[in-house]
Amino acid sequence: MTMQQRDPCTAPPATQTPSAIGHNSQQASDPTEPFGLRAAWLHFANMIELRRLAQLHGRINRRKQSLDELVTERQRIMNRCIRRMRRQQGKN
Repeated sequence: MTMQQRDPCTAPPATQTPSAIGHNSQQASDPTEPFGLRAAWLHFANMIELRRLAQLHGRINRRKQSLDELVTERQRIMNRCIRRMRRQQGKN
C-alpha cells in the first residue's frame, strides 16, 4: 500500500454544507421547514422576503437564547436568596 492509497487522517473533513455556511448559523431540525415554520403563506414569499425572514429568524433565535440565559441567572439568584432566607429562619 502506498502513501497515496492510504488516508492517514481519521477525522472527517471540516467542510460545511452550503446551508450551514455563515456566522452563527443554526440548521433547523427539519430542512423542509424553513425558519422552523410550517406555514402555507411561506410558499408565497419572494426572494427578498425570504432573505428578510432569514435575517429576522436569526435575530429572534439569538434574543430567545439571550432571554433564556437571563431567566436562568435570575432563577439561580432567587434560589440562593431563598436558601439564605430559610437558613436564617432555621428551616434548613
